[in-house]
Amino acid sequence: MTIPSDRAARLPLFFQRRFLPMWTALSFGTFADNTLRQALLIGIPAGIISVPMFSSADDAIPVIGTLLPAAILLFSSVSGQLADKYETSFMFRRTKSTELLLMIIAGAAFALGWGGLAIAMLFAMGAQSAFFSPVRTSAMPKYLSADELVRGNGLCNAGLFSFILLGYLVGGTLIVAPNGGALVGATLVTASTIGLAAAFFAPHAEANAPDLKISFNGFQQTAKMFRHVFESRGVAPPLFGAALFYLLSTAITVAIPLYGRDALHATPLVWAALNGFFAIGAGLGAITAASLSRKSSGLGASTIAIAGAGIMSIAIYFLTPMAAGTPEAPLTLGMMMSSAGGRILIAALILTSGLSGVYIAPLQAAMQRRAPREVRARIMAAGAFTYASFAIPGSLSVLAITRTGADPRLAFIAAGLVMLSAAAVMIYRRRTLPHGLYDEALTGVQRAL
Repeated sequence: MTIPSDRAARLPLFFQRRFLPMWTALSFGTFADNTLRQALLIGIPAGIISVPMFSSADDAIPVIGTLLPAAILLFSSVSGQLADKYETSFMFRRTKSTELLLMIIAGAAFALGWGGLAIAMLFAMGAQSAFFSPVRTSAMPKYLSADELVRGNGLCNAGLFSFILLGYLVGGTLIVAPNGGALVGATLVTASTIGLAAAFFAPHAEANAPDLKISFNGFQQTAKMFRHVFESRGVAPPLFGAALFYLLSTAITVAIPLYGRDALHATPLVWAALNGFFAIGAGLGAITAASLSRKSSGLGASTIAIAGAGIMSIAIYFLTPMAAGTPEAPLTLGMMMSSAGGRILIAALILTSGLSGVYIAPLQAAMQRRAPREVRARIMAAGAFTYASFAIPGSLSVLAITRTGADPRLAFIAAGLVMLSAAAVMIYRRRTLPHGLYDEALTGVQRAL
């Protein structure tokens, strides 16, 4: 990798070439993914998109939620190897070129009303994400110093959650507009084109393991990935801690349309807005994480944040009746914003997700600091595999609502209890592990943990 010039180094990290192209490629790819996903999640229960392969349209919601993580599970064993073997900027260009091709097909599917093909492209985008993710996460320790990783992950997560929000809002609002399918399609292609253009500016960074021989034996390579995880001291706990975030966030975002419809008795626009508020909070939390001291790992803040998020998630159960409409007079977005109960509920959603955003960035940075360079991308691919493994039951857990008619508010109670349990485990580890395993005194040199 080329060391930044003095002039470039004087720029804020966000605007430096070693960061901004990577951030842009990630953010606009995230926007495209979530525009596609949200257009399906809103269009199906609203009756705009037909899914004749399901006996109940509601059953399509949790299944669609599993498509992205299922694809990541299938391809992570190969993607980590490729990210270790090939030069980083080359892999950025290849993965983003593939994304553009897939979004052109998805855009045509929406424009022509081919719902089945649009769903298939959501799965294909999960496969593309499986290849992009380890490239991006393993590139960060190449481009950034050890004491910049919490800040870099915070900024990346801020972009991630902000563009998830935009995807939710754009996908959810365009699909219900006149000629919405064509508008969604045009948006997907435009976003992917911007991401590809940014990838061409990513700096050169040497491959981690250029002599690695690629194996397509998925079972064998997955086992090897996790052997690297458990043999690298200090990597597994933050990896599984971050995976918990994906389990809970997937469950909540997939359940929110049902929560908006059956618990809040709200209009489809409110369903989209609820996920938007959740993403706003996560973005604000990521920005907060980016501002944490460069001299600290941030893991203490992570523990406090997940405990607070658990308390607020449980509070949402009890706050919901204050804002709810009725089946005869559904809650509109204007009604929600203008009522005290609605504003309190919005604040609770934003605070819950904001604290979750603070929770995850220090864990991601700890993984990147501690992973040995020669296997780093494969460890990051193991992380993506684990996140997907946790996201799938998170999504399918919503079947407990659709199949039983249970109150969707219970999803927030369950999430809150899991968060509080995670905080208890982190506090226990903090008190029992040997001194030094929390990276409290960071330097510019990666510590061997």
